[in-house]
Parts: sequence; C-alpha cells; structure tokens
Amino acid sequence: MPFSRAFSAAPVCLPYQQATPAQRVQALAFLHQRLPHHFPTLRPSTWAQALAEFQPDLWLTGSALTLAEPDVTQLAQHLASSPELPVLDPPLYGLPALRLAQHGLHASVLAAGALPEVVASAPCGPRLYALLRCLTRPNPLAQQVVQAWCWNLPTAPPLPPVLPGRGPAPGSSEVEEWLHRLR
Repeated sequence: MPFSRAFSAAPVCLPYQQATPAQRVQALAFLHQRLPHHFPTLRPSTWAQALAEFQPDLWLTGSALTLAEPDVTQLAQHLASSPELPVLDPPLYGLPALRLAQHGLHASVLAAGALPEVVASAPCGPRLYALLRCLTRPNPLAQQVVQAWCWNLPTAPPLPPVLPGRGPAPGSSEVEEWLHRLR
C-alpha cells in the first residue's frame, strides 16, 4: 500500500509594499473578518488607511492571506485612536487598567504612610528620595480610571485596604513636609 501524506504549505512572508492591490484588498478583508464587531462606525477608507500606514507583513499560505496576531492587535489599537470614533465620557477602561490604577494608588498611599518611618530611621540617599517623591505624587490618570470604573460599575472592585491613620495622604502638604525633612 502506498504511503501518502498531505503536506501543508508553510506560510510565506510578503512585505506589504510588495503586495498587489488585490492582495491588499484581501488583507483588508482579513482584518474585517478578524475584527467583525470592532469599530462599526468607522468608514472603510479609514480601515484601508490604517493598513496602508502600518504596512504589516502579509502571510500567504497557498491562496489564503493572513496577518500575524501582533499586527492585528497593533492595527486595532491604531484604529481605536481614530478621530472618527465617538468620545466616551467617562471613558471605558478594562479590568487590567483598573487593576493597574489601583496598584499605583495603593503604592502611593503606602509610600506616603512610610515617610515618617523613613525620616526616623536614617538619612535618605538621592535615589530613595526620588522614588518616594515619585510615589507620593498624585496620579490623576489612575484616579480617572478608578473613577470611571466606579461611574460605570457601582460594584467595581475596591482599592486594596490600607492601614487607617498610618501617615499622610499622597500629594498633601504633610507629605511635602516629610519629603523636605529627607533632603
């Protein structure tokens, strides 16, 4: 009995600049198919312009044309910044953005609370001083993300608990006084 084996063709990289107009249309169709529910208000010319500006490598497997996942992600991020899209007020942030904002705010509260301990323990070097100064400044973007979540979802996860009454609030005049003592 003869042995037969189906071979699948390995994808071949085609630089966007070398693609034919038909292949570029095929890449646009792939992008629409890959992101079917994203950006429904964008005009087709905006999608084509984003693809032409980004110029990702195209991948040919036989007659099928695809884009690599990282390129699809970057194109989606590029399209998300399109001025044609409506501006949401308040903006929507995903759960990873909320977690990152909460982490930053929590670190700020902990750093502000640690200032009295740092001042009492020993002299402070320039790197530690710069770190504490950076951490104890208010972070308006983190506050905006948390506020947007609280606005959109009343059941948003709360900030991590902090020890009550353990130091000054980030950005307060009391923090500035403690930082001045470290100099």
